[in-house]
Amino acid sequence: MRTQLRRQLLRRVRLGRSPGRAVTAVLASAALVLTGLLAATVAPRASAATCGTADAALNRPATASSVENASYPASSAVDGNTATRWSSAFSDPQWL
Repeated sequence: MRTQLRRQLLRRVRLGRSPGRAVTAVLASAALVLTGLLAATVAPRASAATCGTADAALNRPATASSVENASYPASSAVDGNTATRWSSAFSDPQWL
């Protein structure tokens, strides 16, 4: 009886995963985690300086579909002065 139980236990142990496979799985998982962490810390990050912070339209020529009157020209939209503005005629569509 004991011999039979012993054989069954040995058979079950042999059919299960071997310790070598378990170690390989743990090492592979650790390698993937470390690779992910390394990629996250080494990858270059974009910053405002690389994207450009200058106003590309400042003091550039401006054209508009219309103006309300001579007091609100298209150039006022890009002159950098917050006290001036462009104003279009009262109809749709209008563009700058």
